[in-house]
Amino acid sequence: MSQLWIESSAFDEMLNEALRVYPLETGGVLTGYIAENGEPVVQHIVGPGPSAQHKRHRFQPDHDWQCRRLDEIFETSSGRAVYLGDWHTHPDGSPRMSWLDKRTLRGIARHREAELVRPLMLIGAGRAESWVWQAHRYSGDRMAGFDINFEVLELRSFGI
Repeated sequence: MSQLWIESSAFDEMLNEALRVYPLETGGVLTGYIAENGEPVVQHIVGPGPSAQHKRHRFQPDHDWQCRRLDEIFETSSGRAVYLGDWHTHPDGSPRMSWLDKRTLRGIARHREAELVRPLMLIGAGRAESWVWQAHRYSGDRMAGFDINFEVLELRSFGI
């Protein structure tokens, strides 16, 4: 099984955001790099942004704010930290991808500006006392174009 590595402070930031907004959904963006062995390494997360709209089963990020934060991270890392995918929560739900999550992941893979063939989606599910996180990585469409293939990655945290 492939792994997704995430810096512990980035993971803590995601968890704090999930707790802050619970029982509503929240999310953001994953940034980092792909290691030589092909495994993604998340160094930073970008939250939903100050104008994000949180609802019980969906959220709308503050896209302009997120783009500005992505640019800042890219510049301060001298181009090493890039967009890797998205993260969000399923409060009181499952960390499995919904049909909308699968469609979103495919859309990211097909979006030329993202320059990301195998984007990530990290989903946290649970409630204030207990969260379960599952990482998914796009791996293409089936021939009919309706089924989306993805790989579930083992989540590993590290500290710097």
